[in-house]
Amino acid sequence: MALKNNGMKRITNSMRQLAGLCLPVMLIFFALSCQEDKIEKVFDKPAIERSRESINALREKLQSSEFGWKTYYKPSKNETGYYQFVFRFLKDSVVEMASDFSAADLTLRKSEYSVLQGSTTKLSFSTFGAIHKLSDSNYSPIPGEEGAGLKGDFEFLYYGQTDEGDFIFRTHRTQVTVIFKQATASSVSDLTLSYNNIEKLTDAKSVYRALEESNGSNVSKSSFDLPYEARVIKIRPVVETTIDGKMVQVFDEGYITGYGLTPAGIFLDSIKRGNGDIVRNLYFNFNEDEKRFVATLADGSRLAIGDLFAPIIPVDGQKFFLDPALTSYVLFRYKDAELVGLTTPAFEAIFAKVVAIGVAPPRFVMYSQNEYIDLPGTASVANSNVREWLLYEDKGDHIVITRDGFTDANSVVKPANAAAYEEFINLLTDPEGFYVENLGVATNYTNLVFTFTSVKNPSIRFATYHVR
Repeated sequence: MALKNNGMKRITNSMRQLAGLCLPVMLIFFALSCQEDKIEKVFDKPAIERSRESINALREKLQSSEFGWKTYYKPSKNETGYYQFVFRFLKDSVVEMASDFSAADLTLRKSEYSVLQGSTTKLSFSTFGAIHKLSDSNYSPIPGEEGAGLKGDFEFLYYGQTDEGDFIFRTHRTQVTVIFKQATASSVSDLTLSYNNIEKLTDAKSVYRALEESNGSNVSKSSFDLPYEARVIKIRPVVETTIDGKMVQVFDEGYITGYGLTPAGIFLDSIKRGNGDIVRNLYFNFNEDEKRFVATLADGSRLAIGDLFAPIIPVDGQKFFLDPALTSYVLFRYKDAELVGLTTPAFEAIFAKVVAIGVAPPRFVMYSQNEYIDLPGTASVANSNVREWLLYEDKGDHIVITRDGFTDANSVVKPANAAAYEEFINLLTDPEGFYVENLGVATNYTNLVFTFTSVKNPSIRFATYHVR
């Protein structure tokens, strides 16, 4: 009986151990079963069906707006400004697109789009349209970024809608946030009104341009220019510094800000005020009377962007030019590759007529000490150079040049060439004179560069090489 009892105890102990092992396993299976129930409750449809629903939902929303959607898209945070687009999604794969990128894009043109599902729902403009021009490697105006285009994208990841119903997208490659707002009946025609303002901004009537801040009698000016064609402006405030123990005004290195176009004018990312404050998202309206873009700040200060008709910082390059110890002559060369951009089209148009009468090579020399101008070639009555005496007068902040007759009988211009020559020489000897600026060494040559800008018409400027 003792043996029997011992056997029963061993069986009982084994059953207890087995039960101890089974209980945790059963609990694990129970937990997994509960977790499966939870998963089924969250994802009550297969992944493929959920994906299809997300695609269809976005496509329906895109097509729901009668006049489509509009957006301002800034491809690069620091290197470009804004481009405006209007999209009308007509069918499951057809979109009409217009943009203020160029005059050719102002009207709606059809292309194709698709809505895809990846990590999130994605809108892709699948065939060529205006938006693809922002990533075209053949148009790469950003300095040092050849082949990069404007760094734009044509695929947008969908991140939902705002309370106002605007779409929130992020570009696929660069994660730039882009907001699509509902367009109106005038959105497409507004593109043309907006685009018209680019000519008002870029078609300067003067080589001197400024951002002017005024409040009562207090006025400060910064220079501005358009360094490259990507909707950006470079602004350079005036600062004081000491040079050779003397306090002088100079332009600092400045900063670049992006701009966009509106039907009434332009807007800027930001500007730095004279007191150092930064003003962001600043809208300017074009003032027809002043021919400038104007904005008024909350404190009553007035900002204006446009042409000036004199240098912001007074210049006196004529003093260097007229000093016999410093200058022998200056040389102008027509279409000179090194001085591209300094000589304006307005001057080149006048000098082109002189080239046509036999000035070859196409250039002229102005001697500061012997005081005459020399145009090589066959334009004179002797089929040789045209030479005329000049008189120079230093007016403090500009120079006035007057004619004093041809140097000899053989230097007189041919009667048939007189009209072209007279237009040129009358410009050079206009009684209002020229602002003369010494730009220092500004080319691959060691010569200093001097520019002469017409006081009467500051859209006329020519650049010359200085020779000592």
